[in-house]
Amino acid sequence: MRQGGIRRALWLGLCAGAVASAEPGVTATTVRVGERSAFSGPSAGLGTELWRGAQAAFLAANDAGGVHGRRVDYLVADDGYDAEQAAPAALKLLKRDVFVLFGGVGTPTILKVLPVVLRQNASDGLFQFANFTGAQPQREPPYDRVVINIRASYRQETRAMVEAFAAMGRKRIGIFVQDDAYGASGRDGVKRALAAYSLVIAADTSYPRGQTYEISTAVQVRILRAAGVDAVVAVGSYQPCAALVRDARGAGWNVPIHNLSFVGADQMLGQLNKEPNAAALVKNLLVTQVVPPISDTSLPLVKDYRAAMDRYDPVAPRGVGDQSYRPAARYSFGSLEGFLNARAFLAVLQKAGPDLTRKGFWAAAESMGQFDLGVGAPAVLSPIRHQALDKVWFTYATTGGWLGIENPAGAIQ
Repeated sequence: MRQGGIRRALWLGLCAGAVASAEPGVTATTVRVGERSAFSGPSAGLGTELWRGAQAAFLAANDAGGVHGRRVDYLVADDGYDAEQAAPAALKLLKRDVFVLFGGVGTPTILKVLPVVLRQNASDGLFQFANFTGAQPQREPPYDRVVINIRASYRQETRAMVEAFAAMGRKRIGIFVQDDAYGASGRDGVKRALAAYSLVIAADTSYPRGQTYEISTAVQVRILRAAGVDAVVAVGSYQPCAALVRDARGAGWNVPIHNLSFVGADQMLGQLNKEPNAAALVKNLLVTQVVPPISDTSLPLVKDYRAAMDRYDPVAPRGVGDQSYRPAARYSFGSLEGFLNARAFLAVLQKAGPDLTRKGFWAAAESMGQFDLGVGAPAVLSPIRHQALDKVWFTYATTGGWLGIENPAGAIQ
C-alpha cells in the first residue's frame, strides 16, 4: 500500500474508533454505571445496602454474559448523605466517563444533583436512573424529563398509611421529620393525605439531619403526646427514628409509629434489638415499603435476589467511604430495592439493543409500556410516565424481623 493509502487507512481507523467510543461510558464490552451515595456517616447503612443489592444483580448479569455482550462496570463515589457533597461526587463520576447516574440516597442530595443532570442532559443526554427517594422534585417539571424513577413516591406511601390510620379511627396524626427537603416532602405528603379527610397535622416535630441514636428525642415525644396524637408518621433515617421509638416507649407511650421506606427498616430494627427491652420497643412499629417482604420467595424477584445475595454476598464497596457500616444480615429491604433498581436498568438496557446510546436508552425506557419486574405488581414506563411502580407494602416489626401484612390494623395492639 502506498504511503498516502496507509495514512488514509490509519485516519479512517482512528475515526471509526472515535465514533465507537464517542458515547460516554460505553465500549464494545462494557457500560459504566456511576452511583454517588451515602457510604460514610450515620446514614452509611442506607447507601451500602442499596449498593449491595445492585452489585449482586450486576454481577449475576455479568456472569450470564452481560447485556448484548456488555458487562456492567459499577463505579461509586461517597457523598456521606451530605447535600453539599452530592454534586461534587456526581461530577467525580462524570469525569470517570459514566453512561448514567444510577441509584443514590436521599432528597437533599438529589436536589443538588438534578441541576447537574439537567444541564448535562441538554449537552450530551445524561440522565438519572432509580434514585432512593420518593420525593416530588424529580417527578415534576423540569426534572421529570431527565429522571427514571422505579419506586413509589412518598405521597403514595403517606397516603396509604394515613388512609389505614383513618380506617382505624386514628385521625390525630403527628409527625417527626428530618429538618430538610426529605422531611418537607414527607410533611407535604401527610398534609395532602389528611386533607382528604378534612384533617390537619396534630403536632409537628423535627430533628436535624445527621442526628445519631444517642441523641434524646424526649422533647419531641412530649410535644406529640401533649397534643393528643394517636398515631405518628416519622420521616427520617434509622438512627433518630429508632431513638424516637426508644424514647416514646421509655415514656410509657405505646402509640403506633409509622416510618417511610427510606428509614432503613433493617438498620432501625437492628438498633432497637440491641436494647434489653427490645420486645416492648418494637410493638406498634410500622414501615411502608416500596419493595415486597424479603421473605416472600413466591415472588420471582425476591427468589432471584436471595439467590444472588447468597452467591455473591457483597459487603461494602472497597476503598469508598469510612467503612463504618457492615451488614448484620445477608438480606435487607435496602439491598432488595437496589437489586430491583438494577434489574429494571438491565431490562431497559436489553430493550435498548446493541447500539447503545443515552438517547437510545431513554427511548427504550419510554417504550417499555407495562412490563414484569417479578414483584406481583405491574411496572409501567412511557413517554408520560417516568415512575415504574406504584405499589406500597405494609410491614410491621417483630424482634425476629419485619413481617408483611395487608391491613396494618392487624399489627396494632
